[in-house]
Amino acid sequence: MSLSAVARRLLRVLWAGNVRKSPIEKRVDHLKAFVSYEPSGGRAPAESANLTRLRIAWIIPDFLPGAGGHMTIFRIASYLERFGHEVQFLIQNPNFHRTADAARETINKHFQPFSGRIELFKNSTPDVEGDALIATDRFTCYPARAMGRFIRKFYFVQDYEPDFYPAGAESLLTEATYNFDFDCLCAGDWLHERMSRDFGRWSMSWPLAYDSSIYNLAPRDCDRQSNRIALYARHVTPRRAVELAFMALEILEKRGVDFEVDFFGWPLGKLSVEFPYCDHGILTGEELARLYRKATVGIVFSATNHSLVNKEMMACGLPVVDLDLDTVRAIFPASAMAFALPTPEGIADQIENLLKRPTERERLRNGGLAHVRELSWEKSARLIEDALKERVNFFLQQGGM
Repeated sequence: MSLSAVARRLLRVLWAGNVRKSPIEKRVDHLKAFVSYEPSGGRAPAESANLTRLRIAWIIPDFLPGAGGHMTIFRIASYLERFGHEVQFLIQNPNFHRTADAARETINKHFQPFSGRIELFKNSTPDVEGDALIATDRFTCYPARAMGRFIRKFYFVQDYEPDFYPAGAESLLTEATYNFDFDCLCAGDWLHERMSRDFGRWSMSWPLAYDSSIYNLAPRDCDRQSNRIALYARHVTPRRAVELAFMALEILEKRGVDFEVDFFGWPLGKLSVEFPYCDHGILTGEELARLYRKATVGIVFSATNHSLVNKEMMACGLPVVDLDLDTVRAIFPASAMAFALPTPEGIADQIENLLKRPTERERLRNGGLAHVRELSWEKSARLIEDALKERVNFFLQQGGM
């Protein structure tokens, strides 16, 4: 190579290092960091799996205390450990935890007991093998697809994530993951039906549950009031449709309905509203249970898959209002849920109806308690364990993936 050619190459390198990338280039780089993974190579283990001690790896995004989706993942993983399986976590693109030990400390302190291996990875495909590999959201599917040394791959589907984004690149990259060759472990029948019907996936359904040691009918603090609304106000999550609830409350206030509101789920700050309210922000489970046992009506919305907050409220004997959507009706019977048309007026009508009709509240209270009575996280974990065993064994019999 001539001296001039060397000089030109050096200048290009130096120039590239000093150039600021445009917003679109930065966005492309961001997406590539999540979806661009080279195949790991290798094949699934040839020996037969021990179905009573499966080697299970979960790929998860990084997390902070209070993450609801992660809590469900850690609950199920903790039960799988207790059932005798070997469980590990692979944390994709960590930005909160620097080390595996730090992540383990957060899991055990703020989520669930866990003693398995933890690895952090970024940019490169993890060098891991086992029996079952479980992706847990849209972007974890991409490294999972690239990892070859597992008998079977699964997708732990807790919501329909394409709806989280406007139509565009992120939505398309998200929906594409449902066409990957993964078996789907779905939180509820609505997701199960979508994965099997719309995407042709092998799919099963497990129910979101609740912690009965926290959410229950404790008589010592069950002094229920007659005009108090407990409203899940996590407005930073658009699918919670909190704006609709606020508009409904304004309508109720103009109608002269007597009520006060307990907002929870996210701090709101000072509000310029005409009705009395309390901004609780983020509460512990025990604090939430006490609130649910004192409130008259609970309001929890989700424009995608239903929230487990509904079931926690029901376990405390609180009548619940949710939106009249297929996602909700696929899970809750009319005996357990007050369905409101997804408009400010429709929501206001349903809340007013419950505030003014104690007999209707009692009907929903009893229906809600009956609906959640048989639910438990251990039962849900057993359903997932059975699915893992069934599909790993099936693919072993077929000679692997």
